[in-house]
Amino acid sequence: MKATGLIGGFVVIAALGGAVWEWRAAERLRGENAALRAQLEAAPAQSSATSDDVQRREAELQKLRGEAQELVRLRGEITQLRSSNKDAEKLRAENQQLRTANQQLRGAATEAASSPAPPKPVGDTFARESWTFGGYASPESALVSAIWAMREGNPKTYIESLSPDEQARMSQAWGNKTEAEVAAKHQSDVSKITSIRVVDRLEVTPEQVTMSIYIGGVDRLEKVSMQRVGNDWKFGGFIREPKK
Repeated sequence: MKATGLIGGFVVIAALGGAVWEWRAAERLRGENAALRAQLEAAPAQSSATSDDVQRREAELQKLRGEAQELVRLRGEITQLRSSNKDAEKLRAENQQLRTANQQLRGAATEAASSPAPPKPVGDTFARESWTFGGYASPESALVSAIWAMREGNPKTYIESLSPDEQARMSQAWGNKTEAEVAAKHQSDVSKITSIRVVDRLEVTPEQVTMSIYIGGVDRLEKVSMQRVGNDWKFGGFIREPKK
């Protein structure tokens, strides 16, 4: 009986111990299950938070890319502006140089216009043998053409070599003389002349030149007036000092 009671007690104690162990295991499993459920419930929130973070970072990245592109565009515009400024400075410098050159040219033109034309070189000698009809393009050629007409006995060409005032004066001086008489007088007047030398030349006005000439052969210094008539120069006669 006592043995049977002891065995029964052991069985009860063992059953109670197993129940306690099973209860503890169940509690542990319940805790683990709860933890797993909490993790499962938190997973969508974490996933959502991770997705939001990714989207935020992507947005920031896009923003940074846009700012970088804008920075590149601004740098390009600054480079163009600097280049344009350099070109503008260069153009301003060239413009200033052109203005300075233009002012210098205008000043030179004004000075040239206000200054008398320099006299032509003097000292030209026209020997008798070289006299010819050279036309009326210059005072010298007009003078030689006139004296050539006198040497040749050609009053018509001589009168054409004179200025209008001198033509009128000579026509009055000739009076009723015939052309032959005038020709003979001219030939006689220049028969002893061996050369004409221009000693001095003075431009009185653009239409009048005074020349001092040395008449070789008769060794006489005379002053003559040459006048422009249209495009031609004509002999205006001898300039005589007024008698005192």
